[in-house]
Amino acid sequence: MEIFIGIDIGTTSVKAIAVDGKGKIEKSLSRSLPLHTPKPGWAQQNPQDWWEAVVDILSEFLKSGHRIAAISVSGQMHSLVALNDRDEPVYPSILWCDQRTEKQCRELTDKLGGEKAVIESFGNPILTGFTLPKLLWLEENEPERFSTIVRWMLPKDYITYRLTGRSTIDYSDASGTSALTLEGEFSTRALELCNVDQSSNPELVNSGEIIGPVLEGTISGLKGVPVVAGGADNASAAFGCGVERPGDTMVSLGTSGTVVAVTKNAVPDTTGGIHLFRHVSGESFYHMAVILSATNSLNWFRERFASETSLGEIETIVSSSPAGSNGIVFLPYLNGERTPHRDPNARGTLFGFSSFHSRGDVFRSIYEGVAFALREGADLIQRLGTSIERVRIVGGGSRSDTWCQIVADNLGRDVWSPRVDEGAAYGSARLAAMAMGVESDSWIKLDRYFMPDNERKEVYDAIFDIYRKLYSSLKENFMVLGELQNRLVK
Repeated sequence: MEIFIGIDIGTTSVKAIAVDGKGKIEKSLSRSLPLHTPKPGWAQQNPQDWWEAVVDILSEFLKSGHRIAAISVSGQMHSLVALNDRDEPVYPSILWCDQRTEKQCRELTDKLGGEKAVIESFGNPILTGFTLPKLLWLEENEPERFSTIVRWMLPKDYITYRLTGRSTIDYSDASGTSALTLEGEFSTRALELCNVDQSSNPELVNSGEIIGPVLEGTISGLKGVPVVAGGADNASAAFGCGVERPGDTMVSLGTSGTVVAVTKNAVPDTTGGIHLFRHVSGESFYHMAVILSATNSLNWFRERFASETSLGEIETIVSSSPAGSNGIVFLPYLNGERTPHRDPNARGTLFGFSSFHSRGDVFRSIYEGVAFALREGADLIQRLGTSIERVRIVGGGSRSDTWCQIVADNLGRDVWSPRVDEGAAYGSARLAAMAMGVESDSWIKLDRYFMPDNERKEVYDAIFDIYRKLYSSLKENFMVLGELQNRLVK
């Protein structure tokens, strides 16, 4: 049997799946990854750990006896890999969640004409997680190591480089570097500000393009197997559940939450609350709203205050509480918030509860607060001219029928759960198959269906209005409280 391998280089693990020509998953493997945090706010990994995990996984797939027809790799966005002339990392990979580059973000933004000009040129503000300020940090803080850089790339591209010897980056990943303009070219000016030589840039390629064959001597048994350009993890995950045309939308209920909506309109949000990145499908883009605590909100509350309560029991008591949680409103800002507030001082809030309320009301308010946050992001995306029509819901939270229904009621849209929810690895496998001429539209099969209820939507509309106003009324106190907490917490 011919199989297509999709690999996702994540933060906590490398995940890979083997898929046949009809989209059926034949085998799934993962390997955990160490994460290094040498200082507060720092997050690093050793690229060699990714490579060893990939070699181990591919070697295991070869033992299955199936013929590997093609391989494609997706991965975590923004994280920097910088190599010297011996193809060795000059420094550990600085990850997407690393916060050390605040100073460099300000410097680059100022020199490029301010945040509005940056967003109009690149589609997004320059954020601490993005790639370009990491290069500037290396130049300013590790000049000797920086001087030895001959090529830079992102995590998935490091793996394809080791496999093929060709340094590339696809447009979806490149659009999250703060170095690619909306026109689809690397900015000479932005890279010059970081003293990055143009010769070190990876070659821009399209997702789904064949990069080259696996080199002889790389992994025994894989010589000559085509390696196909994958994409950024969010884009690949969306593609893996059929979100690829304008109007297609993916809502992810994971530890964090996202709304990804495909668009042909490369219209950036000048407030910086909504991201604009290139998609893996054709010439499309996608708008993305991000909330920092989705299922994390539920998990945190359960672990601290209801550890004896199973998820099944929570689902039962939440479904017995009415829409609107009898007037309790939850702000899911446990770790600050990104969309739309971009406020690290924002804090989680339970508002409106009294001795009347039940455990079910409190738990349901958490479900609803997360849905309100996603709804707020979806509303902002639509104001940019991007339609939200065909909605797919994925992630651990999507296993809850009640949570999915709450999302459908709030968005006022039909919401479908795909039968296969394997994230970016499945999208990568799909890209690999398509590059080999396999028709993959039939891979996308939908499972559970949730239709919005008008009566519940009226209730949510009223509560959502309160939800939106709460942040504004609390913003100043959030800032004061954050400063106080920094002094009090040892």
